[in-house]
Amino acid sequence: MTLFKQIALLVSVGFVLLLAIISVDSVRESTNLLSDQLESTVHDTATVLAISMSTTGSGDDVAAIETLFNAVFDSGYYSDIRLLATDGSVIFEKQRPLTTYGVPEWFVSTVHVEPATGRAVVMKGWVPVAKLEITLHPGFAYAGLYERLLSTAQWFLLVFIVVLAMLWLVLHHLLRPLKAVYLQANDIQANRFTQQAGLPRTRELRRVVQAMNRLSSNVEQIFNEQEYAVARYQRLLYRDELTGLRNRRFLMTELNTNFADSAGFHGVMAMIKLNGLEAIREQSGYQSADELVQLFAVCLKVAFAEHSQYKYARISDDEFALIMPAERDHATAVVTRLFETFQARCHVSRDVVSLNAGVAELSGVDGVTELLSELDLSLSQAQSLGAYQLCFPGEQFLSLPQGKLQWRSWFQEALASDRFYLVSQLVYDRNGVVMHREVLVRVDDSEGKTIPAAVFMPMALSLGFGMEIYRKVNELLPVVADSKYVVPFAVNFSDLFISGAHAFEELNQMLALFQKSPGTLCVEVRHEAVRSHPQRCQQLADAVKRYGHAFGVDHLDLNIPMHTLQAINPEYVKISARVLDDLGEENDSSAYQALRNVVRTLDIQLIAVGVDEQALRDRLLVMGVDGMQGNYLGQPERLI
Repeated sequence: MTLFKQIALLVSVGFVLLLAIISVDSVRESTNLLSDQLESTVHDTATVLAISMSTTGSGDDVAAIETLFNAVFDSGYYSDIRLLATDGSVIFEKQRPLTTYGVPEWFVSTVHVEPATGRAVVMKGWVPVAKLEITLHPGFAYAGLYERLLSTAQWFLLVFIVVLAMLWLVLHHLLRPLKAVYLQANDIQANRFTQQAGLPRTRELRRVVQAMNRLSSNVEQIFNEQEYAVARYQRLLYRDELTGLRNRRFLMTELNTNFADSAGFHGVMAMIKLNGLEAIREQSGYQSADELVQLFAVCLKVAFAEHSQYKYARISDDEFALIMPAERDHATAVVTRLFETFQARCHVSRDVVSLNAGVAELSGVDGVTELLSELDLSLSQAQSLGAYQLCFPGEQFLSLPQGKLQWRSWFQEALASDRFYLVSQLVYDRNGVVMHREVLVRVDDSEGKTIPAAVFMPMALSLGFGMEIYRKVNELLPVVADSKYVVPFAVNFSDLFISGAHAFEELNQMLALFQKSPGTLCVEVRHEAVRSHPQRCQQLADAVKRYGHAFGVDHLDLNIPMHTLQAINPEYVKISARVLDDLGEENDSSAYQALRNVVRTLDIQLIAVGVDEQALRDRLLVMGVDGMQGNYLGQPERLI
């Protein structure tokens, strides 16, 4: 019961008691006063009538008596008029029954008004000849008392309504800060640390609001400190101090994650060597060499400003690495343009400072060690060819088209012949219980080898086939929804789908579809989509939650502003197992604890992806992650 209702109930009880007391007292006093008035009135009437009969000598004339009685009786105020002889016999009498029009029976039975009777003697000269008795009708007394009671009750009701209205207005004004405190507490629970600018004048309420403001400020400060700690450790672990680029540790983590990821990875990696740094240090000093390294870092940032999916890092003093999800010809063109950009900005002779690049295809190697060996070999070959040369050895592992025209024909034929199919990989919690199945799209090459989405999707997006492939996946999902599986399915959406004009229409159809299935749905977006389209992702998350499904963020970058996660409020985030392992090292364990505090505060589950070995799995279990996914835990299984 609200405070207003409680106070209103108390005021109502008080008003009812007050009304009852006043009414009883008023009716009693009015009854006594009215009884005295009735006695006086009826006595005066009897006296006047007796004198009239005595002076006119009509005491023996029955017709005259009846005329006089009718004159008095017809007024309606009297119920009984009798003329009695001296011996007590009735000479003449008129009566009417006792009626109380408009007065309820309960009032008549509750309030007792004694009938007033007036008596007088009719004289003939000095001799009494008869006695006159007049009884006043009490119905008028009841009517008067009842009208007074109704008037009192009406005034009380009016005052009661006015008092309640004023009480509601006053409480509404006084309790507005308490409502704001309630909303502020909900905001704190949802990790929105709001402050109340206006303080109430009531001292007690002012103290409550001030205490809530201090609490909100302190919690926000703690949350921001944890967020800052996570970002700082991220920078310390994966940033090169001189250039601001990612470092070798980031590169190795990214490569290990890509090779362990069930989705696979397609593209090329280039290792670029900045030749001549030692000569610059000897001639001009360390500062000049550092400025040259920073110049090349700027060239990298400018060249890849529009390619957020490209990743680059400084892996040693004079070596840089590029990871590009692109085909061989495009990667060669990108590295060549980078060479040209550096030559245009560098004013040192190419005989002293130059670049070379070794390039290798990621799909043609079996692991990180073999990839680095390929890159070292190709870099050595490029250096032997001269300045600003690159070498691209090796053969392609998969049977894939060459060139955009062949890719276009390949996509058209694959879509027309329904060669795309779905596989799923299980995600387990720390107790080994399945959390959900991540749905992945696959297609086979001409030799029957499986091509992961990471291999063909970059080219599909480049050629405009992205939405057609997503629609093909949507056509396959009804079969999944009607399947025997009761474990939730997780579907990952890209930037292209989220930014599409009909994205939400298609999403709502999918959500409605899975509402009828035995299992539920987990909708995931990658970190890049959250960074590029935060508002669309928030709308997407809201739509998913309205249908009772779950929303998650895949491959979360720890540099994401936490207020973005607060707005989206996902049920879980997926982070590279290698990144979590680096954060959880003994000398940096506070970094992982800061991350855990942040996600625990936001009530988000932490899932490690890319688990590829037993030792890594054991370390993650000790760290207390909520879930794990990777090829070591289970290979993808074909659904349809």
